[in-house]
Amino acid sequence: MMKRILVTTDGSDSSAKGVRYAIALAAKQQASVLALHVVDVKLLEGPFLRDLSASLGAAPYVNYQGSIAMILEERGKAALEHVAKLCAEKGVHCETELQTGIVPRVIVEQGDLVDLIVMGRAGEHKDFLEGLMGSTTEAVARRASVPVLITNQDTPHVDQFVLAYDGSRHAKAALRAGVMVAEQMSAKMHLLVVGEETARHWLDEARDYLQSHTIALEYVRKTGDPGEAIVAYAGECDAGLIVLGAYGHSKLREIVLGSTTSYTANHAACPVLLVR
Repeated sequence: MMKRILVTTDGSDSSAKGVRYAIALAAKQQASVLALHVVDVKLLEGPFLRDLSASLGAAPYVNYQGSIAMILEERGKAALEHVAKLCAEKGVHCETELQTGIVPRVIVEQGDLVDLIVMGRAGEHKDFLEGLMGSTTEAVARRASVPVLITNQDTPHVDQFVLAYDGSRHAKAALRAGVMVAEQMSAKMHLLVVGEETARHWLDEARDYLQSHTIALEYVRKTGDPGEAIVAYAGECDAGLIVLGAYGHSKLREIVLGSTTSYTANHAACPVLLVR
């Protein structure tokens, strides 16, 4: 059961979608929300401030670092107050947390004692990313000990969802999480495998596990590039969510062959739940 949901906010439009999604999900699950804003310590480091001053043609003045820290903290407080207000309107219990540190690291640490982390697909730099997943979001998804939901939508609509399965350790964890989604949301699971003969074995393996669970279920096998096949099929069946194991291969292999996780998170029209 999801009883505590962590949502990150930086005041951007993208993070606002994640906030609204998390609050709506918490209301449905009778869960509480922990809203987190992290002041990026890198923005307070001396070299960064010196470079900034030089680019502006000005000399750093006394307590410049303290002034910047105060501005960033006030911005974070405003973002957290907005989340608390939205939660109050929906009757959702809310805690807020303002911290300073390395952003992905703080999020991962705070996520150790929640059931789910919700993040917008891109943060405050979304205009430069053109809708793609930000580096902070990717770093959290790679390291978090709990599932991470990445969304570009603000309302959960999960009548049916796609569970992508490839037999890996992370995929098995995703399969267990998918059963919870199906049971808690009364949603139909489309269990999708992508490949040739090996994929048939994955289907049989998943069937063995799922036969003891009473959920609405459909088995599907596709061929082609896994990321493209997952995104395309989710569009075909109008899925409200994609669930898959997060980053099952080494970074070197991902550089050479590409990452199914990154492609899916970046191109899916619906939210993506990444599980490790």
